[in-house]
Formats: sequence, structure tokens, C-alpha cells
Amino acid sequence: MKAGFKIIFYTFFFASIFVIEIYSQNFQVDNQLRLAKTFETRGNYEEAESIYTELHNNNPKHFQYYQSLYNVLITQKKYQQALELTENQIKISKNIVSLYGDLGSVYFILGKEKEALKYWEEALEIESDNPFAYRTIANYLIENRLTEEAIDVLIRGNQVSKDDNTIFSYDIGNLYSLTMKFEEATKEYCRILIQKPTQINIVNNRIAQYINSNQASEPTFKVIEETYKETENIVFLQLLSDLYLRTDNGEKAFPVIIEIENKTSNNGSAIFAFARKVSLQSNFETAAKAYKYILENYENSAIFSEAEIGYTRSLEENLNRKNSDKFSWKPLVIQKNENISEFTDLIKTYRNIAEKYPENNIGWEAEFRTGIILFENLKDYNKADSIFKKIIDDGKSIQFLDEANFYLAKISLKKGNLDLAENYLAKVSKSGRAKTELRNKGNFLYAKTIMWKGEFSNSIEFFNKVIENPKDDYVNDALQYILILNTFKNDSTNLFSFVNADYLVEKNNFNAAEVEFKKLAENKDLFLLKDFAALNYINLLIALNNYEEAVIFLEEVSNCDEDNIYKDRFLYLLGSNYYYGLKNENKALEPLTRIFENFPNSIYYNKARKIISEINEGVNRNL
Repeated sequence: MKAGFKIIFYTFFFASIFVIEIYSQNFQVDNQLRLAKTFETRGNYEEAESIYTELHNNNPKHFQYYQSLYNVLITQKKYQQALELTENQIKISKNIVSLYGDLGSVYFILGKEKEALKYWEEALEIESDNPFAYRTIANYLIENRLTEEAIDVLIRGNQVSKDDNTIFSYDIGNLYSLTMKFEEATKEYCRILIQKPTQINIVNNRIAQYINSNQASEPTFKVIEETYKETENIVFLQLLSDLYLRTDNGEKAFPVIIEIENKTSNNGSAIFAFARKVSLQSNFETAAKAYKYILENYENSAIFSEAEIGYTRSLEENLNRKNSDKFSWKPLVIQKNENISEFTDLIKTYRNIAEKYPENNIGWEAEFRTGIILFENLKDYNKADSIFKKIIDDGKSIQFLDEANFYLAKISLKKGNLDLAENYLAKVSKSGRAKTELRNKGNFLYAKTIMWKGEFSNSIEFFNKVIENPKDDYVNDALQYILILNTFKNDSTNLFSFVNADYLVEKNNFNAAEVEFKKLAENKDLFLLKDFAALNYINLLIALNNYEEAVIFLEEVSNCDEDNIYKDRFLYLLGSNYYYGLKNENKALEPLTRIFENFPNSIYYNKARKIISEINEGVNRNL
């Protein structure tokens, strides 16, 4: 027993010593490796190289030691040493694809492209049936900017793949697009869709990354159209229509959508969805065509009533845009009763829809749109008032109640009833249903209404609530009013004059407002207030088409030596007034160029550049 116990004891003792020694060696090696990594990270490459060399020499089959030493040699541009290291490693660790990849890279860096390509090809022969070997070598080619060769290798990788011969097609398509070969890229993505139509969203997003590049759209659409003709797979119609929409080509997408509709639901739903999409892109002309197509071809469809209101709404929006586009350059647009007959026809259509669908959201929307046209376009406030009150009194169409209250407030302001306007706006502000945009607009108008009533302290409080939300569209205007009210609250006479003129604009009494603002703008003793008044005065002159008078005033304030917080804006208004209003391109250049020279951070910098570019393009065309 004693002898046996001794044998067991000594065996355990020496084994423990052996384990401890191995653990100690491993601990030392790990510390060396960490130290080398630290040197490498800090840029002390020689110290890192020394440690990596020792580790590699002690254990040449350890691939991490080789790779670390190789990388630090390449970083130091010790290419000959890296070459010898890799060649020796290949002798030790045979048939490793990445070693041949490293060797090819060193030869390529040394300018020996033929040798590099030879070794990369040898790497592929090692695992010729393994598609991921092709991916590995393709990565080496990409790193060395041999994009075409990388594409070729990836194509071969697809061909040897037994399970999926599109395994690298996304990479191939991406490389083609990066080299501006958009036709080849699209062909590769279409090849994916032929085999995997469920990946349409991925393919769609990939093509969308280059579809708007220069000279990309034409070959891209051509390939997709040809692929559809060859395969008759509806997935390519879906891809085509979506890409047309992404490039704002709703008109071209429309016949494609009709073909999709005929091959799928055949109840108008695809065309209806398309109409909504192009409406969101403000392409109301195409939206109207789409809705009209539904009305003419799907009379028994469940979406017929929505198409009716959608069609009429698209006609309305298109008509409004045609009117507004003429004056989009103006800071203040005074809508005149243009196209009265067309708006009157729209009202008739809306009323027919309202009668056809009573007690229905479609009918209430028709009623609401009638009120909008009467208010915005025909300025018939009494009829608009009765329609909005009808919507509120009925109470069944909840989605239009808050907007109806807002428009009733606007009508009350037009008629001079500030107290009633305040009540309507309070309802909008307190409503939990109101959309954020409407609530923000209502809160700002509420603060102005309190100001117009002369309750300046209260209005400052409400303007401050507006600026609490930095994303609110009315923050800058609210800040301006706060500055005016705080600065001139002790100068009641001039402050009341400014506030009264401001309210005259709201009431559409533009000529009277112009007179009031001019008096304040010409009073040199009114620090700041004269600048605010001058801006409003100029906006009114331009809105009323008094371009010559606006130029005289703008030339004076723009060339004045005294400081002015609106100097850059005045210069832009002067230039745009010359360009758009008086059609004098030469005169427009001088003030717009001054913005470049003196106000590089101005919000009007890009706007000025746009006009200057248009002028220069016109000059070049005439040469």
C-alpha cells in the first residue's frame, strides 16, 4: 500500500508541475502578444515586429503569429521581408488559400502584377470547388483595386456553388455599380430576382442607390424592361414601377401600374395605391389620371367613392399649384380670384359627392374641401363660415372638426372679431385629436390674436410656448415677435402701429398695411422696429407687384452704412426682385454676388447661387 501510494503521489506531483509550467508559458506568451498589440496600436512597429518575430520563430505553425508579423511588416513597407515570410509559411502550412492571397498582394505591391495574378489563381486551384475560396481571393483583388478581376472571380464563385449560383451576385452588382457599369449591375440584380423573386425589396434598395447617378437611369430601365419581356414575371413590373417613382417619373410608371393591375387584383386597388403615392410626391396631374382611370374602368369597385374624392382633390391641388408656381419666389403671396370658373366647377363636383355620400366620411371631406375653396380661392367668407359650422354642429366627422375650428378662427379674424377667433383657436389648442402641424399653426395664430388685441404680456407668454418646440415651423417668427414686443413695450404708440399693420395684412387690407409699415420703416429713430417694418413693407410691395417702388427702397436700405439685421435678406430680395419681377438679369447679379462676398453663412446663400447659376446658364446658351 505504501509503495503504491508513493507512486500515485509522485505521479500527481510531477503532473502538477508540468501543468503549472505549461500555464506559465501560455501566460507569458499571452502577455507578449498583448504587449506587441499595444506597440502596434501606438505606432511602435519595430518593437511590435520584434515580439511577433520571436513568437513566430518559437511556434511557426501558429497562424495568428504569422498574420500579425505579416501585417506589421506590410505597414512598415518591408515588402521583401513580408515576401520571404509568406513563402516560408506556405512551405510550413500548405494549401491555405489566404497565404497565397497574401503572397499575391506583396507581389502586386512590388509592381509584379503577373506574379500576383499567378499566385491568386493558384489559391483558387487549392479549393476550386469551395465558393468561399473565391470570395477570399476576390477580397484581395478588391483591396488592390482590381475591381474587374474581382468581379470575374466572384462570377466563377457563383458558378461552382452547388446550392446557390447567386451567392455572390449582390457583391457583383455592387462592384459593377461602383465602376459605373450600371447595365451590368442591373442585369446581375435581375438574375437574382429571376431565381428569388421574394428578394424584390432588397434588389429595389440596391438599385435605388445608383438609379439617380449620372447616365444610370436609361440603361437600368432598359435592362428591367427587357428582362420582363423575356420572363413575363410580374416582379419586374413591380420593380420598374417603384424605380420610376423613386426617380419622380410617375407618368412613366402609370402604364406599368395598369399592367400590374390587369395581372393581379383587377379591382383598381393597385392603381389606387399608385395614385396616393404620386400625390405624396405632389404629382397631382398623374394622380388625377390614375383616379380617373379607376372611375372609368372600375365602377363597381369598393374604392370607387375614394377615387371620386381623390380625383377631385387632385384637380384642386393641381390648380392651386399652377397658380402658386407663378409667384413662388415672393416672400408674401396675395392670392387673387384667378380661375374662378374652374374653382366653381370643383365646388359643384364636391357638392355632388357630398350629396351622393351623406353621413359618410367621403361626403364630409367633400363638404370640407368646398369650405377650403370658398375661403382660400373665392374669398367668400360667409359661405365658408356656414359650411365649417355645419361640420362642427353635425359632429360626426371627427377628422375635420379641428381644422373646421381653425378656419372659423381665420374667418373671424378676417371679419375683425378677435374674441371669437380666440375661442375657436383655444379649442384647437386643447384638442387631443389635432395633428401636430395644425396645433402648432393654431398656437402661433392664437399668440398673434392675443397680440392684435393689445394683450402684449399674454401674447409673449404664448409665443414662448411656441418656441419650446425647436421643430415648430413658427419658431423663428415667434422669436421675432417676442423681440419686438419686449423691446418696444414702453413705446406703445409705435408698437400699436406695427401690430395694427400686422393685423391689416391678416385681414387682406394690404394697401392700408403698406402705408403703416412705410411710416415706421422711414422713421430712423426706431431702432430694430424700423427694420422689421421695412421687411414687411418690402414684402407687401413685391406681393402687390410694385416692383419699381420695391427696388428704390431696397437699393436704399441695402447700400446704407448702418447695421441692419436683415441686410442679407434685403440683398436677396433686391436680386430676386430684379430677376423675377423686373426681368433684369444684369441688375440682379450685383446684390446676389454681395451675399457671396459678405454673408457666406446666410440662409440666402444657396438661393442666391441658384439664381446666379440660372443667369450664367442663360448667358452660355446665348453665346
